[in-house]
Order: sequence, then C-alpha cells, then structure tokens
Amino acid sequence: MAKYKVAVATNDGVHVNVHFGHAAAFDVYEVDDETGEFSKVELRLKPEHCDGSCGSRQSEGSSMDSAAKSLADLDYVLCQQVGNHAIQALARYNVRAFDIELPIAEAIAKINEFRKKIAARQKFLNSVKRG
Repeated sequence: MAKYKVAVATNDGVHVNVHFGHAAAFDVYEVDDETGEFSKVELRLKPEHCDGSCGSRQSEGSSMDSAAKSLADLDYVLCQQVGNHAIQALARYNVRAFDIELPIAEAIAKINEFRKKIAARQKFLNSVKRG
C-alpha cells in the first residue's frame, strides 16, 4: 500500500484557503494511493514566512529556500495561491505545488486523480518502449 504526503495551507482545517507566502504552518496529510483515504498526521510550521513579497525576486533567497526545505520530505503542497519563486524553490526538493481553492477533501481527491493519470501514462509509455 503506497502512501504520499500533502501539505495544505489552511486557516480553518477544512479549505485550502491560504497563500503559500502567508502560511505560517501547513496541515500535513498522509494519503493512501489506492483508496484515496487520508488523515492529518501533523501540523508543520514554516521556519520563516514571507512578508507578502513571495512572488518577487527579493524573496527568492534564503527564507524561500528555508521554507521549501522544511517541506522537502513531502510530495505536494496545496495553497490558495503560490508564486513562481515558491514553485521553483519547492521543485528543487522534488515537491510539486498547486494553486487550488477547494475544500481539502476535494483538493486531495484531485491530487489522487492526477497521480492515477500520471501512473497510467507512464505505464503506457513503458509498454510502447518495450513494443
């Protein structure tokens, strides 16, 4: 049974409703790849959060990298909004970030659908390579 982890920027524990740069913490969920069932496993504090300029080059430095590094063991980050520099910083740690504004359960279901499509595509590509 494969599992993956998703960090969610939320201020109510129900909706993805906080900008990456304004999130002081993330709810972290562990998701079962097969069933889509998920449970909250921790509250992850971000070591430093941005001053509102997270989309600018000024925030590209150590605080952005520090925030990304604190999430490096996760697979996905879901935020109401996430800037390009945050996306790039997270990508350096192989973490995918998505802008999404939905209830957490719906957002995680969309990530699970995304993962299944990627797995099916990879399976198809592998079969083409062998054929």
